This record gives sequence, C-alpha cells and structure tokens, in this order.
Amino acid sequence: MPRLILIYASMGRAPGRKFVRSWQQEPLAMGVLAALTPAEWEVVFFDDRVEAIDYSLQADLVGISIETYSAKRGYQIAAKFRKNGVPVIFGGYHATLCPDEAIEHADSVCVGEAESLWQGILDDALHSRLAKRYKGVTVNPLKDIPVDRSLFAGKRYLKLSLIETGRGCPFKCNFCSINAFYKSTYRRRSIADIIKEVSAVENKYIFFVDDNFTGDIASARELFREVKQYRKRWMTQLSVAGLTDRDFVQEMAASGCIAVLIGFESLDGLNLNSMNKSVNRLDEFSRILSNLREVGIFVYGTFVFGYPHDTADLYGRTVAFAQEEKMFIAAFNHLVPFPGTALYRELEAAGKMRYDKWWLSDEYYFGEVPFKPETMTAKEVEERCLLARKQFYSIPSIMRRALDGKCNCGSARNILTYVQINHMLRKEVTEKRGVRLGFREGTNAT
Repeated sequence: MPRLILIYASMGRAPGRKFVRSWQQEPLAMGVLAALTPAEWEVVFFDDRVEAIDYSLQADLVGISIETYSAKRGYQIAAKFRKNGVPVIFGGYHATLCPDEAIEHADSVCVGEAESLWQGILDDALHSRLAKRYKGVTVNPLKDIPVDRSLFAGKRYLKLSLIETGRGCPFKCNFCSINAFYKSTYRRRSIADIIKEVSAVENKYIFFVDDNFTGDIASARELFREVKQYRKRWMTQLSVAGLTDRDFVQEMAASGCIAVLIGFESLDGLNLNSMNKSVNRLDEFSRILSNLREVGIFVYGTFVFGYPHDTADLYGRTVAFAQEEKMFIAAFNHLVPFPGTALYRELEAAGKMRYDKWWLSDEYYFGEVPFKPETMTAKEVEERCLLARKQFYSIPSIMRRALDGKCNCGSARNILTYVQINHMLRKEVTEKRGVRLGFREGTNAT
C-alpha cells in the first residue's frame, strides 16, 4: 500500500518548550487533501504545531503546507525526509507566492489550489515521475470539496469545526497575501454544499473560515436563512461591508453568529488610503460596532501599525477606542510585508527592508518589525505594539470592557467565555515574542 504523509508546519519552537500553543484549529486544507486521496493510499498526518514528527517513516510522498511564518520550519522538515530518500512536495500560500525559493528545498511545488490535480500528483509520485512544478486550475464555481475530518481525531484542537463557504476577497489591500494569492477575486460555494457540510459536523460550534465572509452579501443572506435551522453557533472573519445595515446584522445573529473578526486596521484615514483599504470608513466604525453589540455578537477587532501616517499618540487612541467600544478582544500588531504583496514590492524597491527574506533569517524573531517605518524606528513600533497589547489586556481594561450587558457579559455563558479568553490572551501577550522561526538546537524538539 502506498503511503502519503501530510504535514502542517509550525512557526517554530520557543526555547525550552516543545510547542508554541495558541488557538490551534484543525488545518482544513489537510482534511481536503486526505479526502481527495484514493482509498488505496495510507494517509499519515502530523501537525507540527502540536506533536512530534516521525522522520523514520518511509513514504511515497510527503506533502508539506507552508505559510511565510512556517516556511523555514517546513524547509527543515523537508530536508530530513529527503535525506532518507523520501520525495517532498510543498503547497500553501508561501509555496504559491515564492515557488522558486520553495523548489530549492523540495522535489516539487504545487502552485495555487491543489484540488484539480492532487490525484495526478499522487500518481506521478507513485511512478517516480514527479514534476518540479504543478499549477492548480482555479475552479469556478467552487464544488466537490470533501473533507476527511477523521484526520484530526485525537489531536488537541479547539472544539469547533472549520467550514469553507468561499475563497478570496474582492478588495485590494496592499499588505494582504490573500489578495496576492487570489488576485482580488471572490468565489462562494453553493449554499446546498455548505449546508450539507454544516448538517454533517458534530460540533455545535463552527468557524466559517473564509478570508472575507461578506465577499458576496446576497449569498451571505441566503446562507443565514438556511443555516439557522441547524441551531449551530458560528463565527467568521469578514470585512465591514454590510455591517452598517442593522437588518443584515440582525439576520446574521438570528442565524447563530456569535463572533466576528474584523480588520479595522487603522484610525487614521490617510493610513487606510495608503493600504488601499477603501471599504473601511472611519465615520462608520462606531455604528458598525453598535449594531453588533445590540445583537450580542462578539467582536475581535484587529489593528495594524507601521504605516507612513502613524503618530505616537495613534497607538493610545486606538487602544482607547477598542476599550470604549467594549471590544471582546483585539489585536494590535505591526505591519508585516509578506512576499508577493504590493507592500513588499514597494518596500523592497525603496530599500526599506531590513532583511533579505526576513522569514529565512537566523536573526529575525517573531514580533520584530522587518522593515524601516517612516515615522519612527522599527524598535519603537515593536515596543508600542507590545505596550498597546499590555494595556488592552490589563486587569482594569478587562473589567472595563466587561461592562457591556448586551454582549460581552450579556449572559452567564458570555461572562465565562469573556473571562476565559481574555485571561488566556493576557498570558499570551509576550509568549511568542522573541521566538526565532524554524527549529533551533536546544528547544527540546525536532
């Protein structure tokens, strides 16, 4: 029986610890590939974020999914298998955006979406004719995307099921690797296919893992009506599009939505223009948040710093805004120029990158700003982001944001969830900071 080993690479290892644990969710793409693998293959799956990899296993193919933060670790994993004569293929966002780099560390690279050619790749591997590069066909409409969830059994994931309702995003934010991957396109799966998957999962909680759930407002409304009957509690990530419409937000809540992640990005209009985030309008932020609070939907708001119009007081104003709006949780991160994005090309052309391929540097660490900001030093941006997180997750801030009787603490269940998650994130404020990418000797794991 031929054997396939699937691996989801981690960011790396913290000194003295085996794993850096945080919000570990089922890697949905691995379940899709497993489901598309012919029955005569044995499939072995390792999630490098939560378990050790058995490098002694022989296989006909090792498939490794890498993102930019996990690329270095993925290359290290590949080297160990290839040393034992096992062929390796890379896939994922980073492999698609940096295929020439990835092929230096593997036998093959899959660029784009793998579903259309996965079985052909396996057949080529089985007959020792693996091509250097495969380019997936973008399927439209999205259909026939099975998921083998048995792959995730016994692993320590959050107790929620991930379901994909669409891919891509219609907007053109210059920092976004999703835009670079999908070229500002958005495709929604058929409502029937989505509902079939919703009805099949056992978990009560679902994460619609789309890059932008409101990429198609009309089909989102149709999905609300259909998913409501299954009494699931769901969450997703989306743009602000549609959220000024109270009826739309009420329909969303009535269908079972309990939480949303929204990229507000900045409270400075010039910064929003710089990042090409035209969908975000400062004068609508408070109304959007009020609409969501009214129906009891938790908000995870994200903000990014390091753009040309940042000022010293913007950090404090942003934290104060998130506190005043009683955000359930929030992220205050520095800008990250990912390869393949317009932002990366601009900074590289201007000579503002501090590293040549920061994701491969032995010196770069998680939380470091890898470019030269315009209005302050890279270290200042890093420290101010850290301070913003500490302020937001301070005990007084947690207590202040709890004073939201309609949402954060609108019920006993909400209170418990609010306290648990904010306590966890308070502990994690500095947990990953300083971690080097990839595996380094002395970290108790290989």
